[in-house]
Amino acid sequence: MDKTGQYLEDLKSEDPETRENATKALWVLWHQQEGAAMEMMLNEGTDLMDRQQLDHALEVFRSLIEKCPDFAEAHNKLATLLFLMGRYDEAVKECDAVLRRIPHHFGALNGLGLCLYELRRFEEAILSFQLALEVQPYALINRTYIARCRSNLN
Repeated sequence: MDKTGQYLEDLKSEDPETRENATKALWVLWHQQEGAAMEMMLNEGTDLMDRQQLDHALEVFRSLIEKCPDFAEAHNKLATLLFLMGRYDEAVKECDAVLRRIPHHFGALNGLGLCLYELRRFEEAILSFQLALEVQPYALINRTYIARCRSNLN
């Protein structure tokens, strides 16, 4: 089994420390996917987003994706940014771009669910949160949102 496969198995461990270490390791792999220079650019965009400089962060992430269209984490960060900007339809497209490249990307699965929730597409959101739970069964936020979606269906 390769490292990624082992980390994915570790996400299902009953041991919280094992799960936490696997989660961190997967984020590191995803961030480093396209090398150090692209990771620096990703971090620059993330820092701008954290400082609420959303338009500038948008430029950085779009430029990064133009340079490295297969950089899944760049699409994921762009999805996060678009979500924060209330541009949920665009964020859904970016989550889909991540998941085409990394189907087990729990961040994108959860993010897709959050976007669909905001778009009041509750049945689709439930499916996304359920897929996220298959990857990370102990991520309780997904169960919380499934319950919220179901309460909106009644």
